[in-house]
Amino acid sequence: MSKFINVSGENSLVRDKESGAILNTNRSEIHQAKERKKARLQQQNELDDLKQDVSDMKIMLSKILEKIDGS
Repeated sequence: MSKFINVSGENSLVRDKESGAILNTNRSEIHQAKERKKARLQQQNELDDLKQDVSDMKIMLSKILEKIDGS
């Protein structure tokens, strides 16, 4: 007996009988979603790196200004 029930009107979706969860069985859509998530995470990491670089530059600039003002 099948563990899944087809979702009416949706060919690529099934419902798990035990948990009630809706699952996508279209491998192409799943792959595309994973690729979108990977790209989004990469963009977030690049943004975080840029933020850190700007923060480091601010600290260095402050130190330079302190040395100029102190001399």
